[in-house]
Amino acid sequence: MTTVAEQVKYESGLRFRYAVIAFGAAVLLVVSQLLQLSGTQPAVSEATVTLITENARATTDVIGAALDMCGLLALAALLFWLHRRAQARQPELRSATRWTASAGAVLAAVMALLYTVLFTIKAHQFVSTGDQSWPQADHLFNSALWFVPQLVLELGNLLLAVGVILVALSVMRVGLVPRIVGYAGVLSGALFIIGVPVLTPVIQGFWLAATAVLLARRWPSGDPPAWESGTAVPWPPSASTQARADARAARGQRGQRPRRVSDKDVLAAVEQSETPPNPRAGRSKRKRRK
Repeated sequence: MTTVAEQVKYESGLRFRYAVIAFGAAVLLVVSQLLQLSGTQPAVSEATVTLITENARATTDVIGAALDMCGLLALAALLFWLHRRAQARQPELRSATRWTASAGAVLAAVMALLYTVLFTIKAHQFVSTGDQSWPQADHLFNSALWFVPQLVLELGNLLLAVGVILVALSVMRVGLVPRIVGYAGVLSGALFIIGVPVLTPVIQGFWLAATAVLLARRWPSGDPPAWESGTAVPWPPSASTQARADARAARGQRGQRPRRVSDKDVLAAVEQSETPPNPRAGRSKRKRRK
């Protein structure tokens, strides 16, 4: 059985290697998405226009898909390794999380390239043969050879998104990454499904680049304690969260809320204070003392 000291030594020897992998994934994914956003874009979402435009930018899209595949494969290796480091500090974490993330990344990587190649082939077939009419375009899009890769690609993206979110939460909870990196990872995972053209490369690039800086031991505030201790060191709650927790604890100690003073109580107190003192009562008390 591996001791904590051996685990920390093993991780120290591999951190820089995975920092390079994380940075490489950031560059590849960002460049791939920028290539997809560059160049000629379809003026309208219509089959014939899409095929003609794709034929014109086939080389750019194939290069972008190849870079995307390499970036996703690097991401698969990074997610698998990070989750194993988190599970070493918290054995309750499920191994299925890293397998889901890695399988989704590999599936999305392969199918993205295959889908793009098939799309460019169909676009070239549409432009070079027939009369470039809508029935011809519709016939090309309605084949099973077209739908199956598209569905598998969507499945891969879904598995990848879920895996990235779970891995980002796991490494943040055990204290391996700061909250800002963990939350950026969660948002990056969601963007694999609901991609926003301009925001996606910014968020995902920041998350992977920040992870690379952290693994290379160059984080501005220093290395998180969980790396050196080999155990889970959760981050302390923020000031607002701590204040809410203290307020709940204080209410629990009081047991119940203070009783609200009604108008009748106020009037009774005022009437009692305005009642004149009884002089006989004072004299009788003095007589008893005598």
